[in-house]
Amino acid sequence: MKKTNRIFTLLLIFTTALLTSCSSDDSGESNGTTTGDYFPMKLNNTWNFNANGNTEQLKMIGTDEFGGTTYYELQDEGDDSGLNTQYWVTKKGATYYQKIADVTSVQSGVTINIKGYQIPMLKDDLDVNETWSGTLRPKVTFSYNGNSGSLPTTVTYTGKIIARDATEVINGVTYTNIIKMTMDAETNVDGQINEVFTEYWFAKDIGPVREYETLNGGVTNERSLINYTLN
Repeated sequence: MKKTNRIFTLLLIFTTALLTSCSSDDSGESNGTTTGDYFPMKLNNTWNFNANGNTEQLKMIGTDEFGGTTYYELQDEGDDSGLNTQYWVTKKGATYYQKIADVTSVQSGVTINIKGYQIPMLKDDLDVNETWSGTLRPKVTFSYNGNSGSLPTTVTYTGKIIARDATEVINGVTYTNIIKMTMDAETNVDGQINEVFTEYWFAKDIGPVREYETLNGGVTNERSLINYTLN
């Protein structure tokens, strides 16, 4: 996912010379009862995408355990953040979570430390037009020339199911049982606001097949599945 993750570095965007990110979000709400496997998770599963004429691969390269749950680490050739950030996915009930590691970045002599986050990226048991949402208040700190402090940061997000059981032809291949969803995320870092709007398509027993993203209503990124390998 770009990053079903942009699912999803979705919230890792630059704000002037600084970065923003999200803290953990695995709330007490129910994870639901799954209706199928829309993001198969096994070691070495790969998805190859067409991204404006270039091929980008998403691959599950390892596993780690957090809180007694197995997470699958993703490697995304489309990650252009330049941060080499680790991120993982897992599934609990009908809810698919993306977890991003803590980040330390140096920009123009300013060191920024960002607390990693976890966000529910998809809920496969929701009907069309049903939504899920949350507000995060991550810890973001900085240091510069012997001075240090924190940046008040708020992230709000809303996911929405816009289609179920859809059929689409993508790069000459017909995919069925597709869930289409959107994720609208707004970051407010010390009064500076950025918005990322993303549409994702997930095919049952296959995974992500299309991703479309806009940043602040302008810059767009899109990629679509060419082929995949599942184990």
